Amino acid sequence: MTHYTTKHDKGFIVRAPDENDALKIIEYSKIIFASTDQVLTVAEEFNMTVDNEKTWINGFNQNPSSLIRVAENDKNEIIGLLFFAGHNKIKTSHSGELGLSVHPGWQGVGIGRTLILDLLDWAKTNNKIEKINLQVFATNKNAINLYRSLGFIEEGRHIRAIKQPTGDYVDIIQMYNWIK
Repeated sequence: MTHYTTKHDKGFIVRAPDENDALKIIEYSKIIFASTDQVLTVAEEFNMTVDNEKTWINGFNQNPSSLIRVAENDKNEIIGLLFFAGHNKIKTSHSGELGLSVHPGWQGVGIGRTLILDLLDWAKTNNKIEKINLQVFATNKNAINLYRSLGFIEEGRHIRAIKQPTGDYVDIIQMYNWIK
């Protein structure tokens, strides 16, 4: 567990979650899915159970090529979540996929940057991981700017990969950061 301060001098910590955090992560995820159209999951299709969430958390914590972190405020509320899922196939095991979300009330103050920097530090010391991949909605300009500022490079685009409930299409941008 490491202590940090936001741009507005509010304290938060970054730590690895465990099974006891399952319900808190589910509640946090419901807030994320209900607050934005910049993620793949919509609120009404999210039906994670506590047992399934525990299994998901344990899967990350037990895999040396994967990582999961939460950011918590001083009230022990989850305000950010990062996961990195290392690929299991031999030919792609040098890479994996990054997922990141920040509570809407805590965006733009350094939570996402801190979580990604934690991942980058971990990846540099991991014997297998060489490349971090992510996908981001082309309309999510703040996230794209954050990723670019941390060394991520666009390597492709999936045209009209997302169809919003409004009927609007959105491209998905594929980005990467070569660690080693």
